[in-house]
Amino acid sequence: MAETAARRQPNPYRPGFNQAPLVFAGREEILDAAGEALEVAAFDGRTPRPLILVGPRGVGKTVTLGQIAQIAAVQHAWPTVHVEAAAHGMTETLSARLRTARGLLEGWDPADRPRRRTKITGAKVQAQAFGFGGGIEVERDPTEPARDLGTELRETMTTAMKRGAGLLLTLDELQNAAPAELHALGGVLQEGVPEGWPLVTAIAALPSLRGKRGGRLPTYLERAEWHTLDTLPSSDARAALSGPAERSHRPMSAEAVEALLALSGGYPYAIQVAGHFAWRASHGSDVITVEHARAAEPRIAADLDQLFLSRWEDASPREREYLAALAAAELSHPAPNGGHVAAVLDERVTAVSYLRDRLMKKGTIYRDGTGGLRFITPGMGEWVRRTAEQR
Repeated sequence: MAETAARRQPNPYRPGFNQAPLVFAGREEILDAAGEALEVAAFDGRTPRPLILVGPRGVGKTVTLGQIAQIAAVQHAWPTVHVEAAAHGMTETLSARLRTARGLLEGWDPADRPRRRTKITGAKVQAQAFGFGGGIEVERDPTEPARDLGTELRETMTTAMKRGAGLLLTLDELQNAAPAELHALGGVLQEGVPEGWPLVTAIAALPSLRGKRGGRLPTYLERAEWHTLDTLPSSDARAALSGPAERSHRPMSAEAVEALLALSGGYPYAIQVAGHFAWRASHGSDVITVEHARAAEPRIAADLDQLFLSRWEDASPREREYLAALAAAELSHPAPNGGHVAAVLDERVTAVSYLRDRLMKKGTIYRDGTGGLRFITPGMGEWVRRTAEQR
């Protein structure tokens, strides 16, 4: 067993949710913007605009938030407070995690339950500062009076500044937040701007968050620095695909890279899936060849198909008709709009707009910056067309 373990080469590809790839490629502009925001907050005495990352699922938004947290920890020794938004309770969760971060900054142990009336629940605060780390969430004792988000943030920032530190706040899946909580969050963040807090806010969301502009999104967030994450350009996709194999001393041949890119394109999640199965197919070899890539094709396709199938099964029969029409319209229009889809269905736009809105709310499709409709997961249109032909 020990000999087998010594010979084993761990698979360097990491398909799955919120797993940082071994080679993080193609998001330099966003990381540069985050680095600048952290420097502004740390050295210039002012609070920069929030950063908002929007894009379809699987393009690395959550992982990018993690990379920004690494910059904050390594370059500034700042804690990161992370919250994944849900339909309700976002501000309460954020308040609890701010309280935990404040405790870490003050130097007390959040596990000291009798003194601080806290309870370990096993989630995460992702607070790393001054040589100690997080990985802890505390839950408010029901006998302890609840305090509002503004008070918690103000006291946490006061503590951070006393320690010569700042705070990174990362919010994921913000499109799920209730409008009232969005406005409460925006109001609290805006109130702190005149104070010049060393606070950086980085947000990730599906493109549907853009649709909340114009009254449903707080003005403070509307005026954020918006970044769109999409599929990777060719050179970055090659680096993301071939880099982990190279670093793990089982490089890919040029032919294998081309074959796997043809399957995955520049979609970051698909790149990790393709690399993962090609690595498995090449067990015992020194190089991942095109033969290994071809042997992995069925497993790669099956894995990606599960993404599309889950979204298809979540749709009603009428919504599936709309998805099929959108997939058909893609053949004639790179980014079809609602009118193009309605024409395929031979319906008036107003008669089927409710289907579009329901699918956008579910996060199955989204409207891009030009007004075109796109599937939230790259490649789903082709899958829908193939599925429709088989029925």
